[in-house]
Amino acid sequence: MSDKKLTLKLISDITARINSSDDLESLLPAIMDTTKKVLDSEGCSLLLYDKETDCLVFDITVGEKREILSKMQVPRGKGIAGMVLETLQPEIVNDAANDTRVYKNIDHEVGFITRNLICVPMVANGEVQGVLEAVNSIDFRDYTDKDIKILKYLSDLAAISIRNRKLIDELQARANELDCLFQISQSLSNVIDIDQFLASSVKSISGVMKVNKVAILFQGSENKGYDYILSRGFPESIEDLKKGEGPLDKILESVRTVGQTVTLKTHSSSTAEELSKMGYFKQNFLIIPIKRNRDTVGVLLIADKNDMSSFEDSDIRILSTISNQIAEAFTALRVKDQSEKLKYIQRDLQVAAQIQRNSLPHIPDSYGNLDFATFYKASRDIGGDFYDMIIHSPTEISVMIADVSGKGTPAALFMELSKTIISSEAARETSPRIALTKANQIIQDKSGFVLFVTVMLVRINTVSKTLTFSSAGHNRQFLYRKQQQEISLLSGKGTPLGIGKSEISEHTVDYEPGDYLILYTDGVTEVMNSKDEMYEEERLMEDILSMELDSAIGMRDKILDITNKFQGDAEQHDDYTLFIVKLQ
Repeated sequence: MSDKKLTLKLISDITARINSSDDLESLLPAIMDTTKKVLDSEGCSLLLYDKETDCLVFDITVGEKREILSKMQVPRGKGIAGMVLETLQPEIVNDAANDTRVYKNIDHEVGFITRNLICVPMVANGEVQGVLEAVNSIDFRDYTDKDIKILKYLSDLAAISIRNRKLIDELQARANELDCLFQISQSLSNVIDIDQFLASSVKSISGVMKVNKVAILFQGSENKGYDYILSRGFPESIEDLKKGEGPLDKILESVRTVGQTVTLKTHSSSTAEELSKMGYFKQNFLIIPIKRNRDTVGVLLIADKNDMSSFEDSDIRILSTISNQIAEAFTALRVKDQSEKLKYIQRDLQVAAQIQRNSLPHIPDSYGNLDFATFYKASRDIGGDFYDMIIHSPTEISVMIADVSGKGTPAALFMELSKTIISSEAARETSPRIALTKANQIIQDKSGFVLFVTVMLVRINTVSKTLTFSSAGHNRQFLYRKQQQEISLLSGKGTPLGIGKSEISEHTVDYEPGDYLILYTDGVTEVMNSKDEMYEEERLMEDILSMELDSAIGMRDKILDITNKFQGDAEQHDDYTLFIVKLQ
């Protein structure tokens, strides 16, 4: 083994950067440099797994030939790296010249000679991120199992970094999409006629997507031309489309027939050049079908972002979803029969409920030496409670539970927006207080003080055996100290997020192995029976103290059984959510 060591300072520095930095371009090279130095190797490579090609890609390379390697791929099962990807088992090769498993094509292409190598998988939360390998020990020593342990630890840190970055990107993209949908939903919720609807839609899309030109066209009753056209920024000649005339009509007819989005650029075709000269766009033009069920009932025209950048896949995805909302809303306004309107509302709720159910995170039964159990049941088709878990490092995670004010579709949309924002900030920040404070500002900016959400955010450190938590107006939570047979109430200063500036406090408490963290919403303690009696917090504490427990799942099931028996045949009045953590 190398004389150099993976010191506590190096571990601390890297871990701190994982928890505080969302810039992989600086973080991963730091891990690679550490790997190369600690293992005294000529080179070190981080190969990311590409699901589409089922190959490993040289994402970050330290040492000679890094520029050439960065363009290469390793198929699954090929060479040592491909084999590690397939088996997820570490490998050491100390005689690469005589080992047939070594993928020598790479050496031949880059003009490099591999003497020995060590390779380990990168896995985070059960997901394969890639492999990490070191090549050619500088002092010609053999790699050993001790080197495997060092490289495996570093690969775990790299895997967590990569997964966190992906989660942050996904959460940010999801937050942006939900913000767009939320704003459109808010703007369309109070329209009472078609003209107001079209004007509100065009204005909202223009502001949300930051574009210069927006037009909505709904197909005419005679299947030619358009009965409804409202535009902003497009030339007056767009009115010719009411008669089915002009160079744009042929493209729109194709969109209606095929039902697919069309993207035009200035010089992409002669028709595009003609439309550009007529003032329809300068650089980029999107034509998106407005569909109801499988039928195209209109088109949405978007041209030229304010910053003149190109439209991305996320823009098209957002606009496609918006176009579906527009189609449903427009159809509802044209329907005079009340029963048809009620069917539309019910269908919308069912779709929203399915989306909401799919959006709840999958919480594993265990992570490290912590055990988890969750339960969620909405009081209506769609609800406003949510929970989440964020992994910061192998020894530190955050858990949260929250409750949105209000009911129905607005609360459900606000719930999705809030969950995405709060989870994103909790993944970035090391302090629950700072995470909730920043989330509060973003929620206010995006929602406009329409609704609010109460939150309890707890960061668990299994090394120091501490819980660091902040509450934004959430009801008191429980820390069940099993050894002492008592319950500590967790609460803190802070108003709900989304209603104004809030001074949020932060607290840290110790725990002992075997204790339970019990997170819940007030739908648990406010369960009502047929006599209109409430279950209440005190009864919940008494029931928990009387339980014989051996797991988080066991506690969850017992609480459910007790509250179900208490409720009996009475109606559920509020969303019911539990998140149990058995601490070790």
